[in-house]
Amino acid sequence: MLNSNKRNSVSSIDFNNLRTLVNELIKLKSIKNLDSLDADYSLNWQEDANEMIDDINGYVRQALIALENKDFSQLLFNSVSLRIQVQALGNTLGGITSDLISLHRNDEKFTWPIIPEDYIPPK
Repeated sequence: MLNSNKRNSVSSIDFNNLRTLVNELIKLKSIKNLDSLDADYSLNWQEDANEMIDDINGYVRQALIALENKDFSQLLFNSVSLRIQVQALGNTLGGITSDLISLHRNDEKFTWPIIPEDYIPPK
């Protein structure tokens, strides 16, 4: 039941580049109070995401082993721990998403251009 294929890459999202982009959008929008945003800008997003994903993968592996061994106490522990870590990762991504939505709103400091209907983004 346990898949032995291992990935060398923990996360395919480059949170460092994402953070750079968000920081530049914050500057563009002249936001001074980071507390007004939802994501936690005191954290290293890449390290935190890698740790959460490592934990998620570990809980999944342990849950599969517990399931094979019919160790339901261990299965429950790992399933609950898995849910908590997935929720933490979701909250991190949710905060970033919320901030991106806020950063794309027009305000008195910066107004985004209207994207023409025939606009084709570069690849």
